[in-house]
Amino acid sequence: MKLSSEMSSKHFLCEALFELKSLQDFLTDSSTKYFGKLLAKLVGVDTIPFILLTKDGLLSHEGVEINHENGNEESFTSNYFRIESIDKKESLATVSLLRPLDIQGDPPHSHHDVIRLKKTSNFIEVDLLTIYAIQTVDIELLKRKIIIEPKW
Repeated sequence: MKLSSEMSSKHFLCEALFELKSLQDFLTDSSTKYFGKLLAKLVGVDTIPFILLTKDGLLSHEGVEINHENGNEESFTSNYFRIESIDKKESLATVSLLRPLDIQGDPPHSHHDVIRLKKTSNFIEVDLLTIYAIQTVDIELLKRKIIIEPKW
């Protein structure tokens, strides 16, 4: 049986996300007899962030998070995701939103202003038949510490 080019590309997308999930799990679950979870400590993250492209551009989704300083709900929009699970048979992926932040910890005005990505508990299910491409993002955005040196 020959697959159509659209079905074939969706198969590769499912495989790519499955591989990304396997790598992400390897980061957190790998342990050795003598060094324990050294790999996770060296890398410093348990997430491989990515963006998804649709025919209309970047996939965006709105999430809500509680501000622990004032107790208020804050809504945010994100194009950044973490793979949580994948159903290859149904071509569905469950992803969590990563909240983009600028240097002050506020929502960034553009992708160039993103300094950090924060894990959230916002989950969405993505129909992979609507996705055209996946692009990983620098994991440094998840662990970057901002150090501002004094001027004098």
